[in-house]
Amino acid sequence: MMITRKDLIQHITRAEQLYAANLYSQLASHITAVQEHFELLEETDYARFYRIVMLYICAFEDVNMPVMESYLEALESIGEVEASDYELICSYYTQCDASVYKKAVVAFPYNDTLHLHYALKLQHDKRYADAILILEYILECYPALTEVRFLLHDIQTAQLLKLCTSEEAAHYNDVLALASATHNLDALTGLEMDPRLDPKSKTLIHIQLSIWNSKSVEIAQRWQTEWKLLDLTPTTRYLLADYAQSFMRYDLVAQILRAPKTPEFPEDNFRTFDQYKVYMQDLANSGWQLAQHHYLLVGNSAYYHTGDDNIFNICVTQGLAQNPKNPLLLVLKAKYFYSKEDYNQTGAAYHEAFKNGLRLSEYLFYLLEVNNRIKSWQGILDIVKQFHKGQTPTLKTLFFQARALVNLQQHDAALEVINEALEDFPHPAHSYAPWLYNMRMEYHRKNYNYDAFLEDLHKEVGFYKTGDNDYCQTINCGVEALFEKEDYEECYNYAIYNHEQGKLYPHLYPVFQWICFYEFALQKPDDLEDVTTADLVTEPSTFIDYRNNGLIYWILGDKVAGADALQQAANLATNKALYLRLAIACANEGFNYDKSEILCEIFKTETPEARNWRTDYDYGQIILDKDNYQEAYKVFSELLQSYPKTSFYAFPRAFNNMFASVFRDCSKGIGNISAFHKYTALHLSNDNPSVFIAKEEQTYADQHYTNDLFLRHNLLEYASRLECGLTDVEKEALLQIKTTISATYFV
Repeated sequence: MMITRKDLIQHITRAEQLYAANLYSQLASHITAVQEHFELLEETDYARFYRIVMLYICAFEDVNMPVMESYLEALESIGEVEASDYELICSYYTQCDASVYKKAVVAFPYNDTLHLHYALKLQHDKRYADAILILEYILECYPALTEVRFLLHDIQTAQLLKLCTSEEAAHYNDVLALASATHNLDALTGLEMDPRLDPKSKTLIHIQLSIWNSKSVEIAQRWQTEWKLLDLTPTTRYLLADYAQSFMRYDLVAQILRAPKTPEFPEDNFRTFDQYKVYMQDLANSGWQLAQHHYLLVGNSAYYHTGDDNIFNICVTQGLAQNPKNPLLLVLKAKYFYSKEDYNQTGAAYHEAFKNGLRLSEYLFYLLEVNNRIKSWQGILDIVKQFHKGQTPTLKTLFFQARALVNLQQHDAALEVINEALEDFPHPAHSYAPWLYNMRMEYHRKNYNYDAFLEDLHKEVGFYKTGDNDYCQTINCGVEALFEKEDYEECYNYAIYNHEQGKLYPHLYPVFQWICFYEFALQKPDDLEDVTTADLVTEPSTFIDYRNNGLIYWILGDKVAGADALQQAANLATNKALYLRLAIACANEGFNYDKSEILCEIFKTETPEARNWRTDYDYGQIILDKDNYQEAYKVFSELLQSYPKTSFYAFPRAFNNMFASVFRDCSKGIGNISAFHKYTALHLSNDNPSVFIAKEEQTYADQHYTNDLFLRHNLLEYASRLECGLTDVEKEALLQIKTTISATYFV
């Protein structure tokens, strides 16, 4: 069979597909087929084949570096080598020859990946000084490369150790530069007394040691009283400015910095590596990055502290004039648009920063804030999903995800995210953890799980200082929840604490005042003013308006208006059943039984899940108070059947057996005398029977059962043992009955 160029191209294509699918073992046959008929390929096909062979070689643990380099040289010979080709071979920095790196960085002088690989190579070979130059150059071009800064710090630390332990004397300026860059306090302390240092260098050391050994407030004070009077080097000033920004003392930044020097750019007409090395050194010392950093510091100071739009615009404009692709300055530009609520321009600036080196994680974080501001909840979910594809979830991303789900009314899904965040992540003092606890508290409150709510409340306040604003705001949430839980004593404790701190929310004062009014055992603070009609909202429209009006009317004694307002509050409340119960209680206190009955019917119809023994008993009592004995008897009979255990065992006997009382009253009202006496007997069997009922039964027997001597005898004997005792007339009657019974039945 005749092999054609088309067949070989198909082999190359198939090999590329297999590599993309990680099916490396199947590549060999296709590569061999092409190698056996390589002469059929055209020059335009060579680069493609060389690359798939290089990728195939790298798929195995033991890389054949000589073969790799031969294919790279083949790409160079046909003028088809690309940055990615160098990146592939240079990633093996323990095996790849140094000459390859030199060719690579000269060919692609602004490729950060190649320079990073070269720095790792130099670090491996312990050529720390050259590695530092490479990294300083790359940071001059790409200041947002955080991982490069970490590597630079590690290599500078290694170089400092090398200089300090070398038998050859190191130049003190080199040691000072490295000790300052790595904040090595031991080295700085050792240099402090070196007589070779000039005064400005000694000042730099003194300030660095002070920064690392003193509190920020002390540093700010020393700047004002001492250091601002000194002639400081630019290095010292930027050290202080960076320190001030890290502690958000933006007021000091503008005081510390002076106008930056104009950068002096070297010409990029290099051809050899030695020429390129000189270019890198000159660019690293040009002041280009320092000027950009200056505008960034002053711009942040204007944005966060002074709010001076003019200074802010100058910093953004001048900074981007130095380097239009500086991602940190582009972020500053985005913040300006963000402050002006121009979110389209904000997003565009963040996108430009991302294109020019801003890390994906930071880019997505900024977009989260923008979407949160414009309340694009679905947009937030999309961003979080994209972030979690390539990054480990964080408390911040999970917080925004949960918040978006809450606002999209997907509360159960939000709870899953919140639980994941609170169970699987550490919770440092300053984090999103308290906000996540607060969201879960609201979930529990909406589901009437007040015990879980309070458990999370105690965890949230653990992140705050006792008595500060955040602490008291959370306590205010607890006042609301405890009121709905009907734990009035604990609610009182929360409310009086915030009242004493002067931080109880104004709309919670009617709740606090009502509890002091309703619960006689809870003392009203002397400085808590009495409610008046002036406290009423004249045109209520919200749940809080109606709730507070209802409680105020209740305190003022207008139970009709109070019940009406609480009914309106119930219609707007998440816990409708609670506020209907309050409305019923208010109407009952005003003896407005018609209103109470209407509210009870609404309660039974609209909140059936909240019905219990107590609510149904109260409903029956309202019917009984209206003298509707037949209906009341029916309600209490149904109650007895629905809650037999509660009715017979859990009902407190200290209330003179109220359950027996209602059946007794109903029986009497409908004329069922037999049942009336039965329930009277049940009632009197209590350990502490009612004197009134005992006397009533005795009087009834005297009037209607005159001839039933045994009944009258037993009732009088029973009454004689009660605290009230018998009157003289009753004592005489009892004596006559005893005499008659004795003469009649025991002769």
